[in-house]
Amino acid sequence: MINPQPADKIISGILESPNESKSIEFKPSIPWPDNIDGIQQNNKVQEIIKSILAMSNSRDGGKIILGMEKDNSDRHILKGMEKYHLNAYDQDLIFEHVRNFGESEPQFQVLNIEYNSMNFIVFAVQSFTYAPVICKNKRHLTQLENAVIYIRTDKPETKKITEPWEMKEILDLAIEKELDLFSSRMQRFFKTMSNLELLKAKKDDCEKFKDELKDIQKP
Repeated sequence: MINPQPADKIISGILESPNESKSIEFKPSIPWPDNIDGIQQNNKVQEIIKSILAMSNSRDGGKIILGMEKDNSDRHILKGMEKYHLNAYDQDLIFEHVRNFGESEPQFQVLNIEYNSMNFIVFAVQSFTYAPVICKNKRHLTQLENAVIYIRTDKPETKKITEPWEMKEILDLAIEKELDLFSSRMQRFFKTMSNLELLKAKKDDCEKFKDELKDIQKP
């Protein structure tokens, strides 16, 4: 089981007024399978994996929170994780499973969050670094399609890209990230060059000072 930790301000705010959005999705308490075969037989876990891939392709990533239910008015309410479900969650095991379904590998944390005497599993998903995450489905999971890009929408929902403008949007984000990365690299390069020039100047000053000392010490 993942060690519990208290909810921070962000997660507390989400749970205080639970509403789904492009970057927030709620799921009921379910156990995580021990192996890939268990995932193949569990549509709910496959849907979580799909949402992880989709949030990886969002600008700011997102959070999937398990331990939520809907009441008769279709409003989300806090139930918390079932204890025997909670014990099935292991960060390393889950990452080893999920990494098989994304190219490049999705980056995320699995947190055991305590809030109002209840526990919630939170998948904190990071946005991609270099290129959009493409789904790999060589194991033929029923809820995933091979070689597609999943995204989150404002509805909110998780879906594959089907429209040209959706593809353009994620390509623009990838270009923007690449430019930011290039800019960061160039800043580090020029900072390094500036430091080298400073060191060279200090070395030259030191050599000059030594030469002056030699002139003074001459009889």
